[in-house]
Amino acid sequence: MDDKSIYKFLHGLNTNFKRKTLKELLKEEKPHVIINGKRHRIKKRELELLKELNIDENLKIPIILEIDASLESGTVKIEGYEEVKVISKILGKEINLFDEEKIIYIYKPELRILRRELPTTTTYLFKMSSY
Repeated sequence: MDDKSIYKFLHGLNTNFKRKTLKELLKEEKPHVIINGKRHRIKKRELELLKELNIDENLKIPIILEIDASLESGTVKIEGYEEVKVISKILGKEINLFDEEKIIYIYKPELRILRRELPTTTTYLFKMSSY
């Protein structure tokens, strides 16, 4: 495969979706978001877990797990204050809430834990960076 073919393949992996808030999804009988024109069910168990973690109800779901070609292999970037709070609580990572950190980087072992806990409320976004 040449670079152009690889780029097209990776670009096709990106998902098209509109995010909903935790509050909106908790009200739905069958919580879902639309991803690439298809209905993607969100497990109530995951929404309840997020609620138990005292996460702001304005958290946007799905939480985006960004895989960026410019980052070291196996590195995943998560952005947003509430998103960072969720990830740190799930993984047992301490963050300084006074710094209002808006980015957290996790690695493959942590990604496995996160996806085991939140498989339907997280989604991948593949990003091609220009050098």
